[in-house]
Amino acid sequence: MFGSMKKQLEGTNRNDIETIIGANTIIKGEINGSSNLRVDGTVEGSITVSGNVLIGENGRVKGDIVAPELMVSGQVEGNATIENGLSIYSTGSLIGDVKVGSLKIEDGGVFKGHSEMTFKAAEPVFAD
Repeated sequence: MFGSMKKQLEGTNRNDIETIIGANTIIKGEINGSSNLRVDGTVEGSITVSGNVLIGENGRVKGDIVAPELMVSGQVEGNATIENGLSIYSTGSLIGDVKVGSLKIEDGGVFKGHSEMTFKAAEPVFAD
């Protein structure tokens, strides 16, 4: 199961990634966009995208992240609001509070914070 998640992080979606922050790049400030984003360098500031976010093994983010999906193999220090799924791999860590649709943590992955599971449900039906 985890092997397939790792493959998704490392290869399957590479062609779908429009923006890559390279290993020797440091960005200080906000990132906003509509495409998938891969971070192999350092971001000091918030990330808000309507595409998915991948944090590579050497990637570092110090700031909040808002995205449909977040896959972490590096380090994130900040809160995350993830509509669908958050995956933390064996080399990844996330320190902060999260609001997510689903949460997967691989053996060795680190999560320190509070989590709130959110989901879109149909209107509740109450018996009269």
